[in-house]
Amino acid sequence: MVCCQTATVSPTEAAQFLAHGTLFLYFDAMKTFKVFVAESVFPEDIRKGDREGQVVQAICGVLHRPITYEVVNNKEALCKAIKTASEGNYNIFHLSCHGDAQGVQLADETELSWDDLAKCFQSLVSIPAALVISSCVGGDHGVSRAFKNSKRRPQVIFGTEGKKKRRITFPGACITWPILYTSLARAGITRNSFKDAVKKMNLITRHRFVYRRWDGEQYRRYPSKE
Repeated sequence: MVCCQTATVSPTEAAQFLAHGTLFLYFDAMKTFKVFVAESVFPEDIRKGDREGQVVQAICGVLHRPITYEVVNNKEALCKAIKTASEGNYNIFHLSCHGDAQGVQLADETELSWDDLAKCFQSLVSIPAALVISSCVGGDHGVSRAFKNSKRRPQVIFGTEGKKKRRITFPGACITWPILYTSLARAGITRNSFKDAVKKMNLITRHRFVYRRWDGEQYRRYPSKE
């Protein structure tokens, strides 16, 4: 369904492209961004095929967006992936792993607090503009608090929050992440793109996705708390 939506060219758009002497592919008119996916899941997840990082890799391939996918089994590998993404000028760092309100858990069962995760970004000259955390409670306010007090911070933090019944699942990830990346591909990495994605993602699943944007002094949450 996503592919059909993004490949549609209206008669007006086709005429505009032809007026310039070249009929470009529709994908070329979409906004360009680079995604680095780091996945750290347990052996049982791999046996079940629950590797949502590969889902993100596939949708970005459909959208013709540059993407790198790596398995990171420990903290050292994760920090190396963050460094590679930063030096490669990636716009989005997507972390797929387990976690809770205190932080994330990697494949080797290492538990990183939100402060520990933020520290992985601090020695770098620049970092990706957006951090997408696909873990249970990956959108917890704790991660924004950790980055608020850090020198290096992403402009956007995107994830889920809430009690157990709202935490992200593999099926939920499969049907929602395509919405986010399609929205960004169509309109760019903008405030409205993230807001639009959050609205749609929260409509079709029981998960509670949130988008946090740095305004120069603090992270502002969308949707605002009820």
